[in-house]
Amino acid sequence: MRKSLSNAGHTRPDLRMFEPRTYRNVMKAEDLDYFQVLEFESDLFIGVDHGSVTPQLTEAVKTELHRLRQNIASYNNDEPDFIPSLTPLTLNPCASPIVSDMLTAGKRAGVGPMAAVAGAVSKYIGRMLKSYSTEIVVENGGDLFIQTKKERRIALHTGNLHFADLGIKIKPRENPLGICTSSGIMGHSLSFGKADAVTIISSDIPLADAVATALCNRIKKPADVAHGIAWVKGIPEIAGVLIVIEDQLGAWGEIELC
Repeated sequence: MRKSLSNAGHTRPDLRMFEPRTYRNVMKAEDLDYFQVLEFESDLFIGVDHGSVTPQLTEAVKTELHRLRQNIASYNNDEPDFIPSLTPLTLNPCASPIVSDMLTAGKRAGVGPMAAVAGAVSKYIGRMLKSYSTEIVVENGGDLFIQTKKERRIALHTGNLHFADLGIKIKPRENPLGICTSSGIMGHSLSFGKADAVTIISSDIPLADAVATALCNRIKKPADVAHGIAWVKGIPEIAGVLIVIEDQLGAWGEIELC
């Protein structure tokens, strides 16, 4: 699945800006306050501790999101293959941290660096929010950054009637976790697979995003599930995977359905 950055040289319209995110109506946790930050196709839905949402916090997130997007756009101005590439690119020690993360994640997963853009943005927005809140959820196009000291249920919207009420349990943890999902059926981003949903769990959020894309590309029929899981097992940083296609579900690692 390839993701775009509309102010970085793409001329096609950004369809995702107009995609209704109805799943957000049911994802809210009662112990968190939520707010939304938008810049072009970056559409962040953020949950923080009760009482933490202030105009200053919202403005700080907007400023950080703009900075991150400018880092990506500036790099693409110097390296025009960065955004359109569907294959890994050479690592650059002079790249900004978010660009370096995307290049590294793409190389590890065997996809272009923009496959990691949502996870990378979520990582850095989540990191800055640590100064404002102890409980943090950053949702960016279905990709999640989660920092929690509580047990939480993450609902997965697969669009598959066989698995209409699917969720995974996340246990309390000290460090942030990435939960990234790619689909060959839903959404407007490019995918070469046919899976209803491929979800990856990892503490490396950009890598989780890139691997979700790469694995979804590999899943074209139910028989591909076992081979896909075997491939993911070869990436040490991946903690868990869940694959849904037609009437089949496959899972491995730290996946506890609930």
